[in-house]
Amino acid sequence: MTEPGVTGAVTTPRWKLVLLQLVVLYLLGLKLWFSLAVTPMGDEAYYWMWGQHLAWSYFDHPPLDGWLQGLVAAIFGWSNLSVRLMTWVTLAGTLAIFWLWSARLAPHDRQGWFWHTAAIYLTIPVVFLMSTFAFHDHLLMLLVVASAYFFHGFAGDWEDGRRAWWRLFAAAILLGLAVLTKYNGIFLGLGYAAWVLLRPKLRGLLLTPQLWLAALLAIAMQTPVLYWNLTEGLASFRYHFLDRPTLNWDAPRLWQVLSFLGTMAVLLSPVLLLSLFRLPGMRKAAGDEDRAFGLSSTIFLTSTLCWTAISVYIYVYLHWNIVAYVALAPLLWRLIGGRIVLALHIAYGLVLVTVAVLNYTVTPIKLFGFGDLGAASTHGWEDLAERLDAQREAHPDAFLGAMRYTFAAQVGFMLHETDVAAFNPVASQNDYWWDPAVHTGRDALIVSDRNYQVATLADRFASLEQLEAVEVRDMFGKRIWQFEIWLGTDYRPASR
Repeated sequence: MTEPGVTGAVTTPRWKLVLLQLVVLYLLGLKLWFSLAVTPMGDEAYYWMWGQHLAWSYFDHPPLDGWLQGLVAAIFGWSNLSVRLMTWVTLAGTLAIFWLWSARLAPHDRQGWFWHTAAIYLTIPVVFLMSTFAFHDHLLMLLVVASAYFFHGFAGDWEDGRRAWWRLFAAAILLGLAVLTKYNGIFLGLGYAAWVLLRPKLRGLLLTPQLWLAALLAIAMQTPVLYWNLTEGLASFRYHFLDRPTLNWDAPRLWQVLSFLGTMAVLLSPVLLLSLFRLPGMRKAAGDEDRAFGLSSTIFLTSTLCWTAISVYIYVYLHWNIVAYVALAPLLWRLIGGRIVLALHIAYGLVLVTVAVLNYTVTPIKLFGFGDLGAASTHGWEDLAERLDAQREAHPDAFLGAMRYTFAAQVGFMLHETDVAAFNPVASQNDYWWDPAVHTGRDALIVSDRNYQVATLADRFASLEQLEAVEVRDMFGKRIWQFEIWLGTDYRPASR
């Protein structure tokens, strides 16, 4: 079969479209099962709580996703599905942008381009997970593909002699929203800057006031973040640049680079990663496709090279480079190439994402010896909530607490409480909305597990007593974890 996008003459046969649609339908089914069956995981519950404590910005990340979660809670209430409702909205928006990209890149085979793109995109393991978990990434991914679509369209107009400035400002607004979602949205802006500098036909933009006004607009949209940090002693910036536990500015670690790149090969998919090496020699159709390759590859390389350098000094989690992966999305079919390679990528992705969903819905699973070490503690929250309710009846004046900020948020979600203490030593946004002084002298019901133990609170309570252990069992009845409920009496805030 002729490569897509080169001759413009070949269309995708119906049988193949049906297969691709079945792949997408299966993946959406997995996503729905996860959305309904799994109580909010640690960070999902934590970000949900941001929406219940609205602020200009937050300790870990910028505020946009937290604001939206607050809106969802106000309209739809609290449920597993409402926590993840925005992931469905952003995925629908992302697919809609792919449909627009398809008309631009393959008008002769729009459906083929779209369904190949959707199936390949969703079988990238890190993309499926980050578009399913209610972390900030699902929103960032939509904003990246949307902004890139408008910037690509503006560049095409510019090179053809037209001045569609509205596209430039739409791209800038979406870029500003991306950075207002997660700080790593900055790498999208750096990718734009690099592309303008590297592409001769675009360098004339540097002499136009509109380009600089668009950049200033994206920066001005960060005012809530800047204001919050200025009024909170630059807390978020200090955390990310100075106080993060995995920072090692004084001791470069090359093994972290290997870990970052190795993990990328696994969760991006080895097939897709190897396909990237085709880029320099690929034959590209002139016009929109050539520009799309230039833009996407520049964003990918800019973000990936930056994170590779950063990984020398901090442990970089794979999804931090999500801007790079999503930037490739409109061109995934062209990158993957032939049927065999396509089938290998999809098969690989289907296995990994299926195992991942089973990991959180049925029982913790390891694949080739690797798995999520925290998966077991995402199970059993219904039983724990039931036992906590019973303990609250026995200790009606006790406040709720937990030995980790994620546990505190999960306890709060399960019991519809927005004022749960997080006693772990790692700073979090919980420290900004929970007031220790108000709880002085009161007893507390505290949730812990083997990793986060209450012994560290000996100086904050007059006494600590374990009330019960709550065993966590998987769907087969196998014991996989254990939570503990403790009673602390006469709380005293930690001395500063």
